Amino acid sequence: MNNDDQTPAAFLATLGQELTTREGEDAELARIVAEHILSAAPAGDCVEQAMAAIKTLAGSRATPPEEEADG
Repeated sequence: MNNDDQTPAAFLATLGQELTTREGEDAELARIVAEHILSAAPAGDCVEQAMAAIKTLAGSRATPPEEEADG
């Protein structure tokens, strides 16, 4: 990633994209971080927003998928 000529916003956007596509990384978690934290002007409550999104993600992963009845 060559960032010599990039603005901070462009650098952070590139970093976020790279994290979401990097092999071996948790793409869903990286997307949350990129969306809420990696911003040149993050929201005042960006940490709270990220935490809420992470809790939602964790909840969906903790709930086993429903099995279809054999019929």
